[in-house]
Amino acid sequence: MIVGCKLPHGHTIEIGDVVIALNGANVGYDPANPWRMDAFPDAADRTSGAGLTTLEGVQAEAFKKWFDLHKNGGPIKAGAIFYTDRAADTAKEAKGREKVKTGLSGIDPAADLPKGLETAKDE
Repeated sequence: MIVGCKLPHGHTIEIGDVVIALNGANVGYDPANPWRMDAFPDAADRTSGAGLTTLEGVQAEAFKKWFDLHKNGGPIKAGAIFYTDRAADTAKEAKGREKVKTGLSGIDPAADLPKGLETAKDE
């Protein structure tokens, strides 16, 4: 099973004795080289704005149980956390959710500032 998570920081799931740390959209982010993510938007652990986590065995069973318990609310209902059983389907599923907004992404100062506010000009 491959779990996709569009939350930038990922998500930690605790169900019973099982703890699962999901990779988020910023997985692999290097603060010393912030443009690295723009250069390589897709990698083994990230595609189409979603961090990917592979789960097997007990973790996969626990995740499915958690997913079923929370399917009607929060990030699952919004489409920010999803899963596929086949790796071949993961990229397609993530691509279909590219426009899903979490409300936690950065802003574009040129487009997202409230009317009347502006950023300082570079000198």
